Amino acid sequence: MKKLLFTLLLTLILALTGCASGGSDSNQPSNNETTTESQEQKEEQLSASIKLTKEGEEVISEDTIEFEEGESLMEVMDRNFDLTTGFGGDFIVGIDGLGSEEEADFYWNISVNGESLMVGANDYTLEENDEVHFDYQKVE
Repeated sequence: MKKLLFTLLLTLILALTGCASGGSDSNQPSNNETTTESQEQKEEQLSASIKLTKEGEEVISEDTIEFEEGESLMEVMDRNFDLTTGFGGDFIVGIDGLGSEEEADFYWNISVNGESLMVGANDYTLEENDEVHFDYQKVE
């Protein structure tokens, strides 16, 4: 009799345990859902090229960076480089240690797709395949 009660109790516990763990699995995404989300995130990633030069000649670095739609040039640069900002944080005055604080008569000139940027990096929203060129040049 004790053996029968023990067996029934054990069966009941196993059944309840199976139901409890089975219920929590339904909240977890399947592998197909996870893969789809990863693909969507990759599709949302845009890219732009960033080139840093000194006085138009010496190439300091040239990279392709990824960003999300709606991000400003400042946000993307801050994530990928060590920046020093000025004028209330709206303008880039130093990149990776090279900045106007060391040499007062130099500044970072920014052009996008061959045209001078007429706003601060904080106000420019990057677009897919933008070619951004930062040139550290002497004030004339």
